[in-house]
Amino acid sequence: MQLSIVIPAYNEAVNLEAFVTRFIESAPEALAPILREVIVVENGSKDGTLDACRRLQQRFPQLVEVRTLGRGSYGEAIKTGMLQSQGTHVSILECDFLDWRFVAASIEAIRNGGAQFVVGSKRHRKSVDRRPIKRRMLTFLYNLVFLRILMGYRGTDTHGLKTIETRVAKRLCEIAMTTDEIFQTEIVLLAWRLGVAIEEVPVQILEMRNPTVSVRRRLPKVINTVDALKQSLARFPKDSAQLEEQRRLLPQESE
Repeated sequence: MQLSIVIPAYNEAVNLEAFVTRFIESAPEALAPILREVIVVENGSKDGTLDACRRLQQRFPQLVEVRTLGRGSYGEAIKTGMLQSQGTHVSILECDFLDWRFVAASIEAIRNGGAQFVVGSKRHRKSVDRRPIKRRMLTFLYNLVFLRILMGYRGTDTHGLKTIETRVAKRLCEIAMTTDEIFQTEIVLLAWRLGVAIEEVPVQILEMRNPTVSVRRRLPKVINTVDALKQSLARFPKDSAQLEEQRRLLPQESE
């Protein structure tokens, strides 16, 4: 196994360099040998984030790769990192949530449980979520109303940390229709619909800086995602010949 880490970065000049440096230098002895690359994807920042990325690349020239996009798009940043990753597996982390515990748990789920797609669920019964109450309620309502009731998805979370077989990740990028924040939910739902082995693991969340998008700005975006997600899944109705064809194009066994 070789692991690629993807970190989207938007207006993170204050924190990025220190957080990523601490993360790399604290790699557990058991995981450091499989860490192939850390891909930082700067996307449309208005501050010195790109300069911080370049300094990280100079500090860790054999490990850190920098990609840049012209506009601020969390989904496009993730997609870019996934498509350019070279490891056998790719982990999507956050600048303020660079958690080796999640990485270790996801690798265990892949190696011992046969998972191809691991989601760090904030709603897992063993998770510890210390975010503000408004953000926790938004997560609860989104998963209950939009994912479970409207989409039929039985998982507990789609946002946040993920580890995916790279071949699966790149195929999901190819068939995904959406961009921006909804992209990370779409790839989970597509993986579910196509029969990819998904497993959720708990996470422990303690925010280290204020969120870049407020709940008030995030809520209208969430509401507008429903139709886009339904359109994406409608291409692969259950038990259809097209669904079976797409399943054959996805790897079905973990390496």
